[in-house]
Amino acid sequence: MTDRLAAALRGLADGVPAAVVPEDLFDTARRRHRRRRAAVAGSLAVLVLLLGVGYALRPVTLPAPATSRVEAPGLPSRLVTPRLLTAPVDASPPGPAAALFSGPAVRSDWNEARMTVVAAGTDRYRRLDVGPVIPGFDALLSPDGRYVWAGGLLFDLATGEHRRSGARGHPLAFAPDGKRLAYAADDTFTAPNTYATPYVGLYDRERRADVLRVPVGTAWVPPGRAAVTPDGGTLAIQVRDEVWLTRVADAGADGTAEPYRKLPLGGGRLAGPGGWLPDGGAVAVVSRTTCGPCPGPVPTYRRSWQLTVPAGPSTGAAFPEVRSATFVQVLGWRSADEAVALVGVPGPDAVDRPDEHDSAWGPYHEPGTAAVQLVLLRRGAAVPEVLLHTPEGVTELSVAADLAVDGAVRTSGDPDFGPPPPWLVALGLASVALLVACVVALVRLRHRSAAAKAGPAGAA
Repeated sequence: MTDRLAAALRGLADGVPAAVVPEDLFDTARRRHRRRRAAVAGSLAVLVLLLGVGYALRPVTLPAPATSRVEAPGLPSRLVTPRLLTAPVDASPPGPAAALFSGPAVRSDWNEARMTVVAAGTDRYRRLDVGPVIPGFDALLSPDGRYVWAGGLLFDLATGEHRRSGARGHPLAFAPDGKRLAYAADDTFTAPNTYATPYVGLYDRERRADVLRVPVGTAWVPPGRAAVTPDGGTLAIQVRDEVWLTRVADAGADGTAEPYRKLPLGGGRLAGPGGWLPDGGAVAVVSRTTCGPCPGPVPTYRRSWQLTVPAGPSTGAAFPEVRSATFVQVLGWRSADEAVALVGVPGPDAVDRPDEHDSAWGPYHEPGTAAVQLVLLRRGAAVPEVLLHTPEGVTELSVAADLAVDGAVRTSGDPDFGPPPPWLVALGLASVALLVACVVALVRLRHRSAAAKAGPAGAA
């Protein structure tokens, strides 16, 4: 470079005005960087929240676990009262159930209609909210444990789906094979407290239609007072103080039929949904008796029951008396000499009232029952053999009759209450997002404080 060129360049440089750098240039750049970082963190938190809420509220049915924790299906050796946040059947189907139960331990002031099912193959507990129905009376578990019939709905516990049963009224009994359902048509009411059942129907689940209707007239048929033969061809119903026997084959073009036989009860009751003997040749009844002295927690409750087969073969030996019980419902038979039944255990508030077949309070759910037992009634035995006793606060029970008849009982393990509800998952994700936002805000505040302190020191 020549001296002349160098001098020219220096002259140009001297003529350029000096650059002015703002005093807060560094602080402004740092604040801009912090805002961008906070915006990115906030966007990520909102994205996580939206994805989490969408995942929690997605309309997907969660499948049941593929493997069982027990070797074979059976009734659990003990029942566990469910947690408040137990998963519902429709969100997490339990599979075929061993038992359907309810009572004060299951319900609460906010969940007055809650029931619980426990799976037959594992300790999987799921809740079922239908309405004000009573397991064992107007909420029934099918003999194979796959279906619950309650509130006019038929719930498939294997899939979690439900549909209208097609039977408008309250349930009375499943047929032993579960394909047909006996029901009492919706009640008519006459003040002050008289009810009437227009007819009793026999609904075929596969055909989705009635195969039989029996006109009842002015009588009322309460839950638990019907039974269907093993072949599904004959229906027995209790109408006041009689048992009416009606055949599907006798139904006319309109599907109705009159009873071919009426058996007097003499103050007793039809034995229950398993009232027909295994061969379908006779129906059992439970005669109401009085015990004294009476065992159990309430010795003053003297209502007892005697299982008999009035029109069946006589073997000489009698079934054991069921003492101090609010009700007896036969579920099925291991043989003509062994019946499996549910028995109501009275509590301190139980009152032994007479059967009022047309009154509103009874025998709809047997007030005063404090617990339920599953028992085996064997001819010639001194006392019933207790197979299962519900825990405190479980006062209503329906079991899978097939398991009860087979005597399949498994050892209970740790209960599985299912996945948390979607709203709880969404709340958890929202809490995480809020926590992230708070941390970001706290970090920004600390940086501002540090910058404010460093400013005066740097100026000095």
